[in-house]
This record gives sequence, structure tokens and C-alpha cells, in this order.
Amino acid sequence: MVGFRIIVLASLVLLPVLVSAQPALLPGAASSAQTGPAPRDWTTWGYDQERTGWNRGETTLTKNNVSRLKLLWNAQLSTTPRDVVLSTLTAPLVAEGVQTAQGAMDLVVLLGADDTVFAVNANTGKVVWQKSFPNAIAQVHPANWECSNTANATPVIDKQRAIVFAITSDGKLRGLNLSDGAERMPATDMVVPFARDWSLNLIDNVVYTTNGRGCGQFPGQLPVPTPPQGASAPAAAQGGGPPRPIGPVIWGNISAMDVNDLAHPRVTHFYTSGARPAGPWGRGGVAKGPDGTVITQTADGPFDPGAGVWGETVLRLAPQATRVVDSFTPSNWKYLNAHDLDFGSASPEVFSFQNRTFVATSAKEGVVYLLDANNLGGGPPDHATPVYKSPQLGNDAALGTEPGEGVWSSITSYETPDGKRFLYVPMWGPPSKNAPAFKYSNGPIPNGSIMALQVKADGDKISLDPQWTSPNLTVPDAPVVANGVVYAIQTGEQTLQRPLPLPGQPRPIMDIASPAMSKFRSTPVSNLTLYAFDAETGKTLWSSNKIITNWVHFSEPVVALGKVFVVTHDAHVLAFGLN
Repeated sequence: MVGFRIIVLASLVLLPVLVSAQPALLPGAASSAQTGPAPRDWTTWGYDQERTGWNRGETTLTKNNVSRLKLLWNAQLSTTPRDVVLSTLTAPLVAEGVQTAQGAMDLVVLLGADDTVFAVNANTGKVVWQKSFPNAIAQVHPANWECSNTANATPVIDKQRAIVFAITSDGKLRGLNLSDGAERMPATDMVVPFARDWSLNLIDNVVYTTNGRGCGQFPGQLPVPTPPQGASAPAAAQGGGPPRPIGPVIWGNISAMDVNDLAHPRVTHFYTSGARPAGPWGRGGVAKGPDGTVITQTADGPFDPGAGVWGETVLRLAPQATRVVDSFTPSNWKYLNAHDLDFGSASPEVFSFQNRTFVATSAKEGVVYLLDANNLGGGPPDHATPVYKSPQLGNDAALGTEPGEGVWSSITSYETPDGKRFLYVPMWGPPSKNAPAFKYSNGPIPNGSIMALQVKADGDKISLDPQWTSPNLTVPDAPVVANGVVYAIQTGEQTLQRPLPLPGQPRPIMDIASPAMSKFRSTPVSNLTLYAFDAETGKTLWSSNKIITNWVHFSEPVVALGKVFVVTHDAHVLAFGLN
């Protein structure tokens, strides 16, 4: 069996490395959900490496007191909002008990679209430190709302070494001292400049991110790895062969930076195709799978593993993203491609249930898949058999990118004290006419909702039992959960890509890079609203109502240390808590 070829970079040096076709998996740490006391803070997107969205260490806020939430502070950060940039700030992270020059302090950490990393006092909203890293690379491709040429990936915090890792718009990974922002490692190229990369994950001292949507550019004549003509299938699958001069396409890929030795970080890439299609762009990036593997999913594109093209696929990769360990591709992948219903709009989460490990995922199609994390697609010949596939829950019209229906975020998971396992699904648009009846309804949901499903087992048979739908939410995003309370946001953003036609008139034609298009996309249809729901019934326990007047794009609320944090497009960070 021919060995797979990967590309290893260190400070822009490309070194082809031959990897054994069947290397032993590194001994991965046990699931962070099962080792030691659960942390109270929130140091990565989705709380943990598995992206469950469940803060198991939160004890202050409960179903009994969450109705008393108040706005504690509202901080304006210095990043200037721009119409062409939908995500002004990344989702917040929270670190408890950081030793600073002013003493021990709880910090909220964010990355601005202008390449500024902020650390804010979680109790007062005052900026403790901020560090800017201006990008001197000239932009070859003008910015537009799809490819804004700005920093995008939510950072990740290494609490053990007190480091925050962040990728700036020049494509470099930076490791900053959590206490004061001082650089702890050389800034090292991890993705191409101006890439659209997604939330970082830190697993066994390796930082992961994903890159999709075809954004980015190569500076100067930086070589781009590409399969040579007539390359063997394994080499093509890994982007093997000699580098070539810069070209018009940016590959979708999973990037992994080994930061065990901060002085000599090393990066590897796994390419999901040889062109823009099939890029992984779910905002959770990768989730930790069994044995230190990582799991992600890809967008529209051909499915041809022999040629290294992994469209519409959930991928499980070996540590450091060196090779494919397993995969799941739905049997209707050609239908998904034809209707722009790609898996790229969401990202997977990993959870345990009855001594088994599952992957829960969904996307624009509006159905939920449960996969065995150790056998994603049921094995040969087609790797297309899930453990369970739900009925249609939304998007009857099979709408793709515009106006956007189905699931565009990530599923959240929670286990009650008495052992019931719930999944919470953010659904854009109305429910399917064929959706099963939910046990509890909280009113009509024409614009969107959070749908709660309970995982059930009948012997070895696993299924999902519909439990509740939330009140109507205009463009809901990834919910989070803590201590029996689900926190969710209505983002209020505009999902149309250009205005609808006036009566009797054709729809306006707008250039994606035009100021008018950017202005339209960044004009919200409603305001951001934060909700708290009972995790088992969906009953509304609290709402911010109209306290927040702005909106947000591709974010999540964060609940930690007795507070709930949200960010807005106009660069505000808000903290809600008990007086």
C-alpha cells in the first residue's frame, strides 16, 4: 500500500514527508468531558475539545435564579466595524484566575477583525491589555462580505501554559502570554494570508483550524502544493508531489500546528480537494474524536476519495491531520450538491451516551445525523450508513445559501443529572411540514428556532425523540447550556445576498464586492436577543428583550463564572449576570 504524502511547513519551508499508510494512532487523552473536575471557564469555541457547548462546571446560574439576569457591563472595543466585515469580533473566551500585573483576574479574550487581541476584565469590562498585529501584506483580491480579508477564527486558550493562540489575517499563528499579551512563540505561517479560517482547537498540544470558502492569497511566489499529473491516488489525496507557482485556487484544508516546542512549531495540512469546493467552513473547525483524532465536515463538491476530493463528507483524521482514519458521506450527496445543501454550513460535536461515543451533525438539508465516532459511516463499501438519521426537521424548500434555511451552526449536547441526553439544534426558517410532533411547543416559529431532541436507546437501536421547540428566533445561532439552562441568541442578521425585487421589477443585480452589496448584507433585519430556556421543556426563563440594539454574525453566547457574555457587530462585549 502506497504511503500518503503530507506537507509539513515551518517558517514557510515546505518539506514533503512520507507517512506510513497505517501508522499507529497517538495515544489520545481521554475525553475532556470525563477527566478531572469540569472547568468553570470557557477556553475554546463550544467550551470543550468535543464542541459540546455544555459548561459542566457552571454552578452559579440556575433555572431558579436566571430570571434575575441583568446587564452588568457593556464594553466598546476599539475595532472599527465595517460593512464588508460581518464578524467584527470573534466569539468570546473566558479564563479564570489569570495572574496579571494587577493580581489574579478573570479575563474575557477576543480577536478583532483588525488583528487586535483583547483581554477584558470579566467583572468590570475594562480592557486589561490589547495587542495589535498589523498585516503588511498587500491585498491582491478586494475584500467582499464572503472573503473579508480579515481575522476570523475564534482563538483558543492553553490554561496550563497561560497562552492564548490566535491566527491573524497574515495567516500566522501567534502564541501570546495570557497575562499581558507578550509573544511566547515566533509568529508562524499556518494558513494562507486573508484565509477564511475557523475556530481553533487545542488537542494534545496541537492547534487545529480549518480553511474553506476559497478565500485567501499567496504572497509573492510562495509555492502551492498540488498533485502532479498522473499522481497515485494516495499522493493526490494528500496534496503530494512537487510545489507549483501560485495559482487562482485556494484549497480547503485542515491545518495542524504542533506547539509542544514553542520555539520550533511545525504545521501540517490535510487538503480536502484541489480547488474551492469541498472546503471545511463550519465555525467550530474540528472536534476531538476518539484516540486524539479530529472530526470535521466539508462543503459542496465532488466525492472521489481516490482523487483526494472529499465533498459532502464528515472526516475523521489521525492526530496532526496526517491522514483519513474514517469517513461518512450521505448516500444522497449528489442531491445535496445539486441544491447547495452542503455540510459546510455546520460543524460536528462529539458526545458520550451509554458507554458509546457519537458524533451529532446537521447542515442545510435540515436533518440530524448520529454517527458512531469509531465507525462513522458503517464501514465499506460506501461509508454511508449513519447510526440514525432524523426525519426532515426544516428546509422543505431545499434552499441553499440564500436566503438560508436548515442548520448553519452546531448542535449542542447536554446530559441531565438523571442521565437524559439532549441535543439542541439551531434551525433557520420554519419547521418542515413533515417534522414529527414535539412534546412542547412555545408558539409559531416561522423564522427559526432551537429544536430539542432527546437521545433514546432501545437495546442497540439509537434514535432521537422530539422534545421542544423554542419561541420564534430570527436567525438563531449555536446555543450553549449550563446547569439545566439553554442559552441561545437570535442574531438578527440579514441572510439575503441582495435585495428582493420590487413588485413587477426584476431583482437587482449587485456586484458582490460593491459597497451597496456590503451595506445590504450588514443591515440587520432584527436585533440580537439573548434567551434562557429550560433545558428539558423549552420554557422561556429570561430574555434580554431590546437591551441589545445591534446584531451579530456567526457567534455564540458564552456562559461562565456566573455570567453570560455576548458580542455584537458594532464591537461591543456585554456581560449579563446576577446583581
